[in-house]
Amino acid sequence: MEAFLKRPIAHRGLHNNKDVIENTIESFELAIKNNFLIELDIVLSKDGEVMVFHDYNLNRLVGSNKLINQCNANELRNIKLLGTNSGISSIEEVLYRVNGKVPILIEIKESFHPNIEERLYEIIRSYEGEIAIQSFDKKSIKWFKNNAPFYKLGLISNNPELTVDEISKLGVDFLAFDINILDSDIVKNLKHLKIHILTWTVDTLEKYKKSQKLADNCIFEKIKIN
Repeated sequence: MEAFLKRPIAHRGLHNNKDVIENTIESFELAIKNNFLIELDIVLSKDGEVMVFHDYNLNRLVGSNKLINQCNANELRNIKLLGTNSGISSIEEVLYRVNGKVPILIEIKESFHPNIEERLYEIIRSYEGEIAIQSFDKKSIKWFKNNAPFYKLGLISNNPELTVDEISKLGVDFLAFDINILDSDIVKNLKHLKIHILTWTVDTLEKYKKSQKLADNCIFEKIKIN
C-alpha cells in the first residue's frame, strides 16, 4: 500500500476536459510527466472488453445517450471526446502506455458484475506495475478478495454511517472516503485499525489542506499541486 501514499493521485488522470480529457491516454501521460499516481474508471463494452471510462452513457463527453454496454469496443475507440482527438481506450492500451511508471488505482464501476472482475483479472495478472482496486460495489471487492487477494483493495464510500464491523468483514486495505464527510467518526475509528484512508474528490486548496490533516492521501483534480 505504501506505493499509493507517496504522491497525490490524479483523478481520472491529469485533465481539464478542454484540451486534455479525463480517463484518456493524454491525461495519464500528463499525470506521469508530473509524477502523480493515476486513478481511472473501468466499464464493460457490449462485447466484454474492459474500457476506461467513467459514465454509463456517452451523454456528458460525447452528447449521445447511448449506453456503454450497448457499444462494442471498436465503436467506443472511434468516438472522439468533447471535440478533441482523444478517444476511449481499453485497459490493456492504458497499461501498455503507463508501463509501470506510476501506480494505478482502478475503480470498478457498479452494474457489470461478475464479468468485469473476471475480465479485469485476466488482463492485469501479467502487469508488472503497481495496481490497487477500489469500488463502491462490495461484490467487486469480495470477488477480488476471494480470487486475487494479493491486490490492495479498497471500498469507496460517501456514507458516514459505515461501521467498523462492516469494514472489518470486508477485509479491505483502504477506504476511499468522500472529503465532505472525512471528519466523521468512522474515519477516526478506522485509523485505530491501521486501515489507510484516501479521500476524494479534492478540487480546492482548502480541501487539499483538509486531506493532508485527515487522510493518508488524496485523489485530486482542478488544482495545482507540486
